[in-house]
Amino acid sequence: MAIRWALGTVVAKVVIMNQVPSNIASAGTAPKAEHHFFEMLREFETATVITRARAGNLHGRPMAVADVAADGTLWFVTAVDSTKVLEIRDDSRAMVSLQSAHRYVTINGHFELVADRAKIDELWKEAYRLWFDGKGDPELVLLRFTPFDAEYWDNSGMHGVKRAFEAASAYLHGQKLEPSEYDPEAHARVEL
Repeated sequence: MAIRWALGTVVAKVVIMNQVPSNIASAGTAPKAEHHFFEMLREFETATVITRARAGNLHGRPMAVADVAADGTLWFVTAVDSTKVLEIRDDSRAMVSLQSAHRYVTINGHFELVADRAKIDELWKEAYRLWFDGKGDPELVLLRFTPFDAEYWDNSGMHGVKRAFEAASAYLHGQKLEPSEYDPEAHARVEL
C-alpha cells in the first residue's frame, strides 16, 4: 500500500500484532497504522541510537535527530572519529529507539556514513557549533539510518485515557489488563 506525502511516496506494510480474539468487540475501522507511525516519527527530536560493539555488546547513546525523510529514513550528525562510527563500520545493523511521555517507537535498520557536503548544508543547525567548527568541519559526517521495520506504542490523548480506564476497571475487578496489541491505534508493527 502506498501513502502520499508532500515529499514523495512511501511504501509500508502493516503487521497488526495479533488477530483480535473473538471475545473482544471491535471499535470499528482503525486509522492506517503506517500513517500513524510516520506521523509519530516526525514528533521526536532525540533518539537513542543502539549499535553493536566489536565484543558483541550493545551500545546505546542519545542523539539529536537531524531530519526525518518521508520514507522514515533518519539523519544524524556526528564526528567521523566517534565510537559509533567505528561500530557502524564494523556492523551497520542498528536499532533506534524514540520515546516521549506517552509515545514509544523502536526501529530496526542499518546505518550508512554520508559525507555529502550539500546534505550537510541542508541539515546544518547552529546548535551543532557546540561540537563542530561549522558546516565545513572535516570531522563532521552524517549518519543515514534506513529502517526496515518498526513497532510503536501510543498512549497519548484518548488512547491513554482509554487505557487508564481499562487498567482501573481490570484492577477493580481483580482481572489482568488486556494487551494493547489488539488495538492498532495504540500498537502496531510496520514493515518498511
